[in-house]
Amino acid sequence: MRNSPDRRDFLAAGAALGASLLVPPVARAQVENVKYLTPFGYLLNFFETMYADTGGFFRKNGIEVEIAGGRGSAMAVQQVVAGNFLVSRTGGTDLVKAAVREPSVVAIAEIFQRDLFHVVSAESKPVRSPRDFAGKTVGLSSRGGATENLLDMMLAQEGVPADSVKREVTGDSPGAWEFLAQGRVDTFVVTENQVLVLQQQKKPMLVWSIDRFAPTPAQVYITSRKALAERPEALARFLKGVHDALGALYAEGDLARVIASMLKKYPDIAGVKVPDRGLGQVRNGLNGYRPAWRDKFSSDPAGWKTAYELMLKAKIIAPAARQDFYTDEIRKRAFG
Repeated sequence: MRNSPDRRDFLAAGAALGASLLVPPVARAQVENVKYLTPFGYLLNFFETMYADTGGFFRKNGIEVEIAGGRGSAMAVQQVVAGNFLVSRTGGTDLVKAAVREPSVVAIAEIFQRDLFHVVSAESKPVRSPRDFAGKTVGLSSRGGATENLLDMMLAQEGVPADSVKREVTGDSPGAWEFLAQGRVDTFVVTENQVLVLQQQKKPMLVWSIDRFAPTPAQVYITSRKALAERPEALARFLKGVHDALGALYAEGDLARVIASMLKKYPDIAGVKVPDRGLGQVRNGLNGYRPAWRDKFSSDPAGWKTAYELMLKAKIIAPAARQDFYTDEIRKRAFG
């Protein structure tokens, strides 16, 4: 996932920026309102939609997007199914888990392809694979969420009894390291951005991606099947707005200006109260988003199959009557 930019990427990014500047403003009467729910508040991790808003890329594609901060994957699914929000974002495993119970929710695009979650341990007491989890305590972002699902999937894949591993909520933040330092956990799971902060703090750690053992769709945009039928154009415009914003960001020379523009409208963005004001996280996020931007948010069916099969094996879900957790319909409408 850490692909270095090549000349094609820069040319494409430049083209995206140039095209966005040539698009005339959409008349107010033509603008369609869309409500989007983030999975967890206004984290800097979700800059792709906040800048699509403050940078004018949604409006240039004919939609006005109201962005609200969510409180977890369960809320994201519930609000989308209820019709209170057109789009939200959640983990691939969270979507599968929800869709088995509530088939009216479906993924329409993959915004973050791989290597989202990482396992961190101390160099002095390294945890090198899921087999090393047995008899240890693992720190998770939350109980019952994506990190616990992925933990159970890795244990099932490697034949480690689930009840041989203790679990502790350490959150998705660099503060999880304190749990490790105090001996409350032997290892913990955090997202890539938190790994970046820990690296900046020069923590003596061993880090590896969960995708080595449980490759699944990382982060996806979701909607309801009702909205899929009734508002496909609004959904397509949402994807185009995000894609245009990312393209402009790859050509942007002043990311501090971008962060400032987001803070004017979203002053409570978490992740900017660090020495570099969040620049490292945005750069890291752009690196992570690059494959999805390059592939226009396509999602590999093999990833969904692996996720479903591992979740069955781990007894996280029951067999599903329908396994079409992802549809390419909106992406094709947006990008051809």
